[in-house]
Amino acid sequence: MAATEVAGFKPAANWNSAPGIMGTIASLVRSDGLAIGAVVNWNSPAVGMNPGEWKNMYTDMPGDARMMNGYLDPTSTTMPATITVSALPAAITAGGYDVYVYMAGNIPNAATRTYQYAIGTTTFTVSQTGPSGTTFPGYTLAPANGAGTYVVFKNLTAASFTLTATPGTGTRAPVNGLQIVSPTGS
Repeated sequence: MAATEVAGFKPAANWNSAPGIMGTIASLVRSDGLAIGAVVNWNSPAVGMNPGEWKNMYTDMPGDARMMNGYLDPTSTTMPATITVSALPAAITAGGYDVYVYMAGNIPNAATRTYQYAIGTTTFTVSQTGPSGTTFPGYTLAPANGAGTYVVFKNLTAASFTLTATPGTGTRAPVNGLQIVSPTGS
């Protein structure tokens, strides 16, 4: 995505692009483009024929559709995807922050898949039913054990956290994007 593209339920520019099934970004930038010194590491293990990442078939358009097109794609309950953000500055942690996790996996038929997302002891289970369309349908907050395209971990204060995405039924746990919103509730 270009730095000027705006995406997310909390619309923002300057998304930090994280290509591939594993990697590190040594200095994240805020939505205004300023570096904050925080670090992100991610890993979505490849298992068998699954490469650990996949793509939706949304028509490519700047912003939301482009961000939601690619995703980490862990397929084993024993090898979930992990995303660790560390070295968040006091300017973010002091007022608390929320973590928005965006998910939409390509489901080629009428199957229903369930996914689990956890930060610390807080866990969300999300379901999605196919078939997936070619147009990004927009953002829907997933209620507990319900369908949606994002969840929110609220009022975090630690300088680091790890998101774990664990496949449930239908073997997938997509992570299309992660957004840190500070202060909490903003």
